Amino acid sequence: MFKYYLDFNASMYLTKTMLTAYKEIIHGANTIDTLAVKLHKSTNRSSEIISELVKNGFIVRKQEYHQQASRFVIEISGTNYSLRLKELIIKYQSIKFENILAGSKLLFLAALSEDWISLREALRLSRISKHTVNRYIHSFLHRGLIQKQHGLYALNQKMWSVLRQFILDYKNYDIVNGHIHWRYQGEMIFEVDREGKVQGEISGLARYQDYGVLVRVISALCYTPQKRLSKEEIFVHSLFEIDDPRTLHLAATFYVKNRLKYYKVLPVAMKYGKYTMFQSFMKKFASGLDLLKLDLLPPFDRKDFKRIAHMYGVKNV
Repeated sequence: MFKYYLDFNASMYLTKTMLTAYKEIIHGANTIDTLAVKLHKSTNRSSEIISELVKNGFIVRKQEYHQQASRFVIEISGTNYSLRLKELIIKYQSIKFENILAGSKLLFLAALSEDWISLREALRLSRISKHTVNRYIHSFLHRGLIQKQHGLYALNQKMWSVLRQFILDYKNYDIVNGHIHWRYQGEMIFEVDREGKVQGEISGLARYQDYGVLVRVISALCYTPQKRLSKEEIFVHSLFEIDDPRTLHLAATFYVKNRLKYYKVLPVAMKYGKYTMFQSFMKKFASGLDLLKLDLLPPFDRKDFKRIAHMYGVKNV
């Protein structure tokens, strides 16, 4: 008989000691006593480290019953990000990930994990000081963990695909009745298909009607925590929903009708990992082609866009 305990903490959190303990656990240290010996820590301290790993969804404590006694054994949890971290550590055995993923380093890499982002927006999102990031950003660049291009930064997904996938899996994980599109610490965008599952603020295409563009949807995006969303945020959130020419043309109509400004939308797009998609979106306004295939977006038909725009009172397009 087995009894499982899993208490998830919604915030990303790893320390050097937690990473060292996790590494020992995947290599066989499956009891508190064994782990204490490996870590050169007391049993009480080892128990605290185990509790932190359990709370953050990396391991589970399993109560194993024998004929006359019982004990706790430790196992890797089934969360995607825990299994991905295990894969990462085993694949790169010579690398000390406690020097890469502990503390603020994890939060900074998470801010760069979706797409290109400016350092200013990455610091604002992660709430880390520039002074702190300056202590390791050059090392990250030198090791190829991150890339810099035209003043923007991104996690190097070609060289570090498993690392990036671990961070994305961990960053975007939460227990919610819906499909998570984006999450970072206390903020989350997720999609629900029933009104009873709505939490926080409705955003995306379902909110277009508040700004003069009525869109009928069968699902809706939710943003938590609850707050008043700007039209720039609503637009960028809707980019998660663009999956055909119709929704692309509606998004273009919303953008033009509400006179959104590039410089105001850009930092919002960076925050939510939609920088490349937004840059592609803007190309259609500069192009004179009637039919245009854009990166990360469905085909754009200018005639159909004009037809939809005219329906909502937008004439000069």
